[in-house]
Amino acid sequence: MTSLSQPAFHPSLPRLRASPSQNVMTLFVSWWLMIGIFVDGWAHNTFGETLETFFTPWHGVFYSGFLATALWVGILVVRGVRTGRRGLAAVPLGYELAVIGMPVFALGGLGDMIWHTVFGIEVGLEALLSPTHLLLFLGAELLALAPLSSAWQERTGRVSPPGVVWPAVLSATAALSFASFMHMYAWALVESPAPVDYLSTRAHLTGTLLTALLLTAPVLLLLKRWQLPPGAVTVLYLVNTLLMSAMTGDLTRSGPVLLLALVSGLMSDLLIRGLRPSPSRPWAFRGGALALPLLVWAPFYAGASVLGLLSMSLELWLGVSVMSALGGLGLSALILPPALPTEATVTKEPAGSDLSVSRPGTASQ
Repeated sequence: MTSLSQPAFHPSLPRLRASPSQNVMTLFVSWWLMIGIFVDGWAHNTFGETLETFFTPWHGVFYSGFLATALWVGILVVRGVRTGRRGLAAVPLGYELAVIGMPVFALGGLGDMIWHTVFGIEVGLEALLSPTHLLLFLGAELLALAPLSSAWQERTGRVSPPGVVWPAVLSATAALSFASFMHMYAWALVESPAPVDYLSTRAHLTGTLLTALLLTAPVLLLLKRWQLPPGAVTVLYLVNTLLMSAMTGDLTRSGPVLLLALVSGLMSDLLIRGLRPSPSRPWAFRGGALALPLLVWAPFYAGASVLGLLSMSLELWLGVSVMSALGGLGLSALILPPALPTEATVTKEPAGSDLSVSRPGTASQ
């Protein structure tokens, strides 16, 4: 006899799917977590060594965001259990990432409190790359990606309803922002570049190539699945640049960079609308991957050069812009690899081979 508190287990029930409104709620709480982490990053950049305790208002913002996210995901899983599903079947499709992310983040948070108590508060790059902070980053990234993973598995075509596509775009925006946060030491799209010697120039050029890849990857991933709505790349670039500028510098000095993000995003949206890149149009996909970084870095360096804010030669800044485009092209081959010929998927040895194929229940000749 089944109790009221323990619904009957139905192993044949299909996996649950999160509704668009549930994905929007997940976005809300995961963005709360994301913005909290940026607020904490701003505090570290602003106050530095004066932060002497784990229990700060800045930690309170993003840890409360994590608790809200974990509570919401837990509610979704409990709803699945109440329908008679058990184990993974009770987790909405795509939310496996969030279920993994919760204990990872919690472990990182507990470890961070112990680390700060024993070793003190980290400063500079140590604060960014401490093992416990990397666990926090991984857990937060997994939580933020849940709406994208959920939308990816919706039974819709490339042209999907806004309630499916926009949560995916905003989820990718949060994921990009977490990645850019953890690479702030190499993030090139923050303020006007002014390297003055070989080492600083080399570091800036390397940072440009890394930043270009991080900005291009989520756009190509989204394009593999969907026909993006107008303004999607603009939102992605502008929100990310706004968060990075607010955390690492003074927003009053970041006007040119924010304007660049807006213009580059709009140009990228127009490019995508014209090229219509998709898996069924691989050459258009690769052409878009080649052009996207150029639309960011060529205007960035050209504008800095015209304003007298750049000490690099034309060969250097134009060359690194082209290299970033080639990196986008290479990235497209990973996200949308060439199709394998049928013969490459067959494990049987070709005729005339000295090797023979054994089949179950038969002996080799």
